[in-house]
Amino acid sequence: MFHFVDQILELDPGGHALGIKHVTAHDMFVRRNARGETILLSCILGEALGQLGAWSVMAARDFAVRPVAGVVGEVAIIGEASAGDSVLLDTTIDSVTDDAVFYHATASVEGSTVLRLENTLGPLLPMGQFNDPREMRERFARIRHSGDSAEASQNRVGIAEPYDLSFDELLSFQSCKEATAVRTLSGRELFLRDHFPRKPVLPLSLLLESLLRLGQELLADGGSEYFPTGARKVKMSRFVEPGRALVAKVKVSERSSERALLKFRCEVDGERACVGQAEYSTVIGGNR
Repeated sequence: MFHFVDQILELDPGGHALGIKHVTAHDMFVRRNARGETILLSCILGEALGQLGAWSVMAARDFAVRPVAGVVGEVAIIGEASAGDSVLLDTTIDSVTDDAVFYHATASVEGSTVLRLENTLGPLLPMGQFNDPREMRERFARIRHSGDSAEASQNRVGIAEPYDLSFDELLSFQSCKEATAVRTLSGRELFLRDHFPRKPVLPLSLLLESLLRLGQELLADGGSEYFPTGARKVKMSRFVEPGRALVAKVKVSERSSERALLKFRCEVDGERACVGQAEYSTVIGGNR
């Protein structure tokens, strides 16, 4: 499943919202960190914050429209959410127009911020193009009141196959310089059932996580190990549908013994799909 708000605790439709995401060891989007702990992918925390904001806006607009990924000014990876943690999601809508929503948000565990989103924009598009409005209202009712306990229980008991973040093929690779890779959605990916039922597309969160991983591989030269600490100026300019080959180009623009900055550009059929910058540190929590 690709729904990450287990319960909405507080809601001012079109304003401020608090929610909870429970991290389980058998989630499809967990991995082992450098210490061997099971943690949730950082970009899924960002996805959860975006989904909480989306619920706020959809409720305010009577589920006539829904936000989709557009621009992220900054995502700061400050910590980690481990299996067994309950992540507090805090999303504030800065403004809503007829065309887009602007918001900022933080995810925290036991009072400590683990991820922050700033200057985020989501275009508003007709709900019917992506989801059944009735089904969305029903899901909202479940998580708004007592939480979607049936689904949460299923996620805890069932063992999901981990999502493969790697690209299908490396077209070129120059260590600590640049790399080009390609990936094509098969259409059989489980997350496409929810993202979205009427228009299956690759989520920006999963694309960004894959790019951060590719950048980490590019920086690995047998010396210092670099860890992703965030991304800036990320812009998704077109949908990536099943069957379409996405070509990702990642280039190291700055690199020192402590930090690195990479630029990335993704294209589909020769047209820009996503651009942005990725940041790394050789110290875990280096800028956190």
